[in-house]
Amino acid sequence: MKMLLLMCVLSIQNSFALDRYFANEEVQRLAPEAFALQPEASEFHKLIGEKSKRERELFVKLIKEDSALLEKIQKYKELVWEEKEKVLRQVFALEVKALGMKAPELIIDKTTTKNEAYFDFDITNPGTGRVLLNIDELEKDNNPHAGLLLLIHETRHSAQFQEAFKLNNPIARAYKAAFSAQKNHVKAITSFSDFLTLINEYEAFQFGNYVVSLLLNGQVDTLGMGTFASQYNEDYTLKIDLPKLFKDREEGSNTETILNIFNKLERSQYDILVGQ
Repeated sequence: MKMLLLMCVLSIQNSFALDRYFANEEVQRLAPEAFALQPEASEFHKLIGEKSKRERELFVKLIKEDSALLEKIQKYKELVWEEKEKVLRQVFALEVKALGMKAPELIIDKTTTKNEAYFDFDITNPGTGRVLLNIDELEKDNNPHAGLLLLIHETRHSAQFQEAFKLNNPIARAYKAAFSAQKNHVKAITSFSDFLTLINEYEAFQFGNYVVSLLLNGQVDTLGMGTFASQYNEDYTLKIDLPKLFKDREEGSNTETILNIFNKLERSQYDILVGQ
């Protein structure tokens, strides 16, 4: 997953940048229930906000109850890898507890995945999936908090995946559609924004970015962690507020498609990434 993000970021700097960055209607209509920018996502946006808020606030609360762990998280970038790994395993256990989920297998090594982080899942035989982290790749990342952000993100995927195949409600159905699209349309979903507005990616990046930002008092770089629809301002409002865009459209405040509005607003992140 993270390797795809890096490839997309690199592609921004070549002549095909626009084709590889912004959201594409024709791609997203291949599996419209899977994408956070499509009309079919309206019910998901109405329901996920309060649910996610409760879960991430409980998660943060559990971490803050362990003062020693919180202190290590706040000094995470200064730790040696062995200390970081202990922190990651403790955070993983608390996320599992906060989300009331069955723990997926957590593998932290140098070989199981070539990517920095990856959620391994099988939609034909669903279970918990596996959360994979690559020590060497994470240590190369210019973002000193990459391991923490991506661990929480990938573990969130396991919670989504378990919900997708156990329940039958708008949130679960949206997650199921997104995981299925990742498997069934992998060759078509090649742009940065298409991949990152898959509902499971959009929500998992929101979840991880919010939690780590709160724990570090906003002192964390999340620029490469999802689109601006999954990232926060200093006051913890979303940089691109998709639920509000959907609400405005329903109320008749705008008639343009959400995807087109998103692409216009997302230009600011594109410009920052190109300038790096």
